[in-house]
Amino acid sequence: NARLSARAHEKDINIVSVAPNDALIATGSQDKQAKLWKATDLSLYGTLKGHKRGVWDCQFSSHDRVIATASGDKTLKLWSLADCSCVRTFQGHMAGVLRVRFLGSGQQLISSGSDGLIKLWTIRTNECESTMDGHDDKIWALDLSPCSTALFSGGADSKIAVWRDTTKEKDDAVREAEEHNILMEQKLSNHLRHKQYEKALDIALDLDKPHQVLKVLTQIIEKDSLNNKGVETLRKHVLKWSPDKLKQILKYCREWNTRARNSHIAMLMVKAVVTIIPAAKLATLYDGVPEILAGIAPYAERHFDRLDRMVGDSYLLDFTLHSMGSLQGSNNEEYEEWAERSKLVLPPKEAEGRVQIGGSLLVSGKTNKGADSDSSDDDIITIGESDTEASSDGS
Repeated sequence: NARLSARAHEKDINIVSVAPNDALIATGSQDKQAKLWKATDLSLYGTLKGHKRGVWDCQFSSHDRVIATASGDKTLKLWSLADCSCVRTFQGHMAGVLRVRFLGSGQQLISSGSDGLIKLWTIRTNECESTMDGHDDKIWALDLSPCSTALFSGGADSKIAVWRDTTKEKDDAVREAEEHNILMEQKLSNHLRHKQYEKALDIALDLDKPHQVLKVLTQIIEKDSLNNKGVETLRKHVLKWSPDKLKQILKYCREWNTRARNSHIAMLMVKAVVTIIPAAKLATLYDGVPEILAGIAPYAERHFDRLDRMVGDSYLLDFTLHSMGSLQGSNNEEYEEWAERSKLVLPPKEAEGRVQIGGSLLVSGKTNKGADSDSSDDDIITIGESDTEASSDGS
């Protein structure tokens, strides 16, 4: 015969849990409530209200005076046993939460749900640290080994799964990766200090450091330009790069090309790539490269237009220097020698006494050849599109 009996809930009771010290009993029901009872006489100790659907599981902590509940409303809740208030709510499951357990020293929770997922939660941060997917249906059963080194789960897919704690292995892997990065960064610094730029480039790419790659490429290009090698060194690197590394450097170029000050390096790098690898091969064998080059093209056109305008505007300086030489009454031999050495792309053209600069800009000027050298400072030159010709006032 039952020693004690009490009507605990208005609907089905899904779970009964006993506190580690045997002082309290917790029950969870489909009436959306969890209740705490004194184990000695089944008198009500407190009611945990807050869930919007039935409570499927509840679990006491063996380290703190708290209890965790799992509900069909897709949430977990942590309650204080002192005043039965909710201190934490965990959201992340896509369906109802069916089971919950405290892990280790009580600083973490692990839960299973109708979405077939197992989630690990950190109580202090209120965040999900990991999600495990090993079942194809609802996970009704969940429990831990006494030393919390193994987790066992069973689901509606008729499978039982055993999960091993790999936290230590992951921490060791992260620590090894950090040590490796520190070592590689030191090697990168050493190569840069000794001006071993080609070795530094490979290390910077392996570390995925775009800023360092840009600095190294700048040094390589400056060194090649001094030796009249063009982009020969860059071509050598392109030949030995894997497709993934090639895509990586082109993505860097796409970002660098958005700024005018870095566009020169980006364009030279792209030139080295497209002159070594045929366009057809880039489009077919290197997945994603056409899209990257399509992102480079608009900014490249903008930079070339800017350079064209600068070249056109530079002829104004050429004409000004030529006019200054004419005003002084000296011969133009030195200017003609300088103009020939400058290798102008589009040399100035004279038409009807006017000089055409940069294709469209017209600069007109007229000097008083009859004035002596003392009055040359009073000559006036008009520059622009005005129809009024500059003339000397003769005074």
